[in-house]
Amino acid sequence: MILALAFPGNHKLAAQDYPTPTLSYQASATLTVGDAPIDLKDHVTTRFFDWDQDSDLDLLAGGGDGKLWLFQNIGTTKLAQFKSKQQILAGNRDRWGDSYTGALLTNLVGNSLADLVVCHSSNQVTIHENIGNNGAPIFSERGITFEVQKNCQGRFDAADWDGDGTVDLITGSFDGRLQWHPNLGTTDSPKFGPGESFYSIQSAYNAHPRIIDFNQDGRLDLLLGNNWGSVTLYLNQSQDKLSLRKSKPLLWSDGSNLNIRKINGDDTTPELVDLDHDGVLDLVSGGKNGQVFWMRGIGLSSRVAQFKDLLKTNADKLGERLSVDDDFRKQVFGLLASMQSDLAGGLIPREAAAKLFSDLAPLANQHAKVLTRQKFDVENTPYLPMLAAQYWVVLKEALPDSIANRKLVADAIGFEDGYRRLLVDFGVLFIDNNMATREHLATMHQLMMAMPRDAWDVETITVAGWLGAGIKTQKIRSQSGINIFDLPLGRTENSFPQDSPRAGVTDVYLICLAHELAHNMLDTVGRKTRPDLFEAKFAGLSQAAGSDVIFKSPKSKGIDFPATKKNFQKLGLWDGAPENWKTAWDDYFKNKEQFDRSYARGNVKFFLDAPQEAFATLANQYFANSQLMLDFCKTRWDAGHRSNINQFILIADYLSGGNDEVQFYTLRPGGGLRVTTARLTRDEKNRITSVQSPSSIANFKYADQVLVGEFELAPLKDNH
Repeated sequence: MILALAFPGNHKLAAQDYPTPTLSYQASATLTVGDAPIDLKDHVTTRFFDWDQDSDLDLLAGGGDGKLWLFQNIGTTKLAQFKSKQQILAGNRDRWGDSYTGALLTNLVGNSLADLVVCHSSNQVTIHENIGNNGAPIFSERGITFEVQKNCQGRFDAADWDGDGTVDLITGSFDGRLQWHPNLGTTDSPKFGPGESFYSIQSAYNAHPRIIDFNQDGRLDLLLGNNWGSVTLYLNQSQDKLSLRKSKPLLWSDGSNLNIRKINGDDTTPELVDLDHDGVLDLVSGGKNGQVFWMRGIGLSSRVAQFKDLLKTNADKLGERLSVDDDFRKQVFGLLASMQSDLAGGLIPREAAAKLFSDLAPLANQHAKVLTRQKFDVENTPYLPMLAAQYWVVLKEALPDSIANRKLVADAIGFEDGYRRLLVDFGVLFIDNNMATREHLATMHQLMMAMPRDAWDVETITVAGWLGAGIKTQKIRSQSGINIFDLPLGRTENSFPQDSPRAGVTDVYLICLAHELAHNMLDTVGRKTRPDLFEAKFAGLSQAAGSDVIFKSPKSKGIDFPATKKNFQKLGLWDGAPENWKTAWDDYFKNKEQFDRSYARGNVKFFLDAPQEAFATLANQYFANSQLMLDFCKTRWDAGHRSNINQFILIADYLSGGNDEVQFYTLRPGGGLRVTTARLTRDEKNRITSVQSPSSIANFKYADQVLVGEFELAPLKDNH
């Protein structure tokens, strides 16, 4: 049966009754009344509630003309069916303005019945008390009206977001901004506060919020539709406070991002409901053209069955068919990608995930030529390496991460020797089409073992150059992944510029690995564990860029380009013509020693344009030769370039984990790795004030909260 969702203030059902959520959906179909599509002509918003309390869900539709409509569900146990529309009234009131309108039912005033809440007329929300009875709502004509953000126009939801027992408003808008209006009143007398930013989330036009406990973990999540036909999920997975994590797009069955713009004419209005009674939540949306579209949710068990069937029926020709049949390839990879998305999103309960592993793991033996680790013929079967890898990722993510479970995965998919050690010791699936040598694997393991394990978190490492042309069009989905160069060991790189006191020659293959792992350090793991250092990175970039480049506050928000442009124009560095800005920006930094040497590895403009490279590039020097990096920073300090030492301190502090020791590295061509320990001292603000390595001692004093003002470096006296 279709379950009666409680009022939006709760947004939660008993776990045993709740249909399964999913990120994956089949192609859209139009909802109809009889054979005719539901069509309000000029925009429609969609919500489902059990209007008549008959244990199925009815459609409430807000029109683009200020009118509200009810489509009662008279369906069977297999599929919802809707009666012709009937207009929703509040007393004699039959219209709320003359523009986009949205409505929902929740108890906000008076008795315990669900009241009618209407968002209308650009920035108004009106509450009409339900004065009818259970199953036969009647709404008072007189309502209570509140103002919300401008151009809201029906884009809203209601939920007890802060958990204080009262129902709040969350509003979207035409310009894409989301706001939260906390309810400062009581359970039967609401008073909504002024809107405040809802986690700084802004979508590109027509943001339609839907608040629901998507994965039934007791925390409210956000489903967001936008103008361009897509729907995005923001999961709230914080244990101690409300916090929306990185977004996840809803997907089509082939793993591509769901998008209905071509059929709804913009403005996606997402709603989740099990319309076909199969126990899996479906997606329903309206849009600008006034029609309503249904996208059937794809459950886990059906995806597993389809994947098994496709393997069985194409056992002897899978590789070839993947290469010539694009639709077939999308179907096969889409099944695996959707499983991975649901696993990564925490949408599959542990028991169901364990069953997924037990269902999928035997397939590696049954289809060993395509699913176990081996060297594939990437010329004739270019997609088999990616298929096997995507299967490995799903198996690994189906089990809670532990050494014992990693061993189970390694056993299932035939990982041996160096590949097995990378998986078991680090949880890393190395995807290289079996092209790496034993020496590659051994030196990778040695370097990764020498890195602080809690400083990075990578699930897949690919070598695109060894995977063939297929990797260009068929990506591998995982929770986190990096790609490294397809190079032999022993090829050299000097990671230090010409003004370094000596060369810092290292191995390109391994230093690329260090660089890519560093991408997953401060800017990902460290952003949560060391937000102070994430902010310090941008303070260092600002110092290296100089005072003419103006950063936002806090600096981690990046460059304030409107303010910077205004300043450049004031200083005569730009003529104010938009078409000339790029040239002015480039010329400001070009061929100037100040900017060539204010960052450790190249002109600072590169790192201002690509701040994601600012920390990762420091790893090239730090892991090639940490002591040389410290000496090099002193050389530049003495030459008047004072920002480099803050870059050294940034990476050393992060790798130290805030403790009083940090490892120093020397990485030679071919993989010779020497690791020593440097002792750190810190001040009352936990800033590093000295670094004592086996060969030198550096002392620092700070000019402000994060930047060094004095720097001394001296060799240690030989005590022998």
